[in-house]
Amino acid sequence: MNDPNGLVFFRGEYHVFYQHHPYSVQWGPMHWGHAKSRDLVHWEHLPIALAPSDAYDRDGCFSGSAVVADDTLYLIYTGHTWLGEPGDDQSIHQVQCLASSTDGITFTKLGPVIETPPDLEIMHFRDPKVWQRGGQWWMALGARQGDDPQLLLYRSEDLHH
Repeated sequence: MNDPNGLVFFRGEYHVFYQHHPYSVQWGPMHWGHAKSRDLVHWEHLPIALAPSDAYDRDGCFSGSAVVADDTLYLIYTGHTWLGEPGDDQSIHQVQCLASSTDGITFTKLGPVIETPPDLEIMHFRDPKVWQRGGQWWMALGARQGDDPQLLLYRSEDLHH
């Protein structure tokens, strides 16, 4: 397990999500593990929150954020697919995806909300950090264009657009 994603307070409990590969100790298609706590000391492990399953995230549900809006818990994560041989960083496609839950346990994937910018030759486009400020949602994304690091900033009224 690695990369804690989105410590969030939802309906009286703290939730933490993390990347992990549940089928072996070797790196593999990343899933989002999930645990909750009332006091940040005692934790209960919950069922997997996100698992690779769709065309846009079939090779991994990479890091992201968790936020609460309108009594719904949202996960914003990077959907990862290999376009060629697994492990070839020159041959990946990554999109930013949204999932939601009204009970904090079962999540419904809503699909990609941000595609990789087509006019930029970006191969890495991942790990969204999302927050709300001034009635709008903001997302900062790490990216790489060639060997140059990028920080991309997005804004949304509703988390969906």
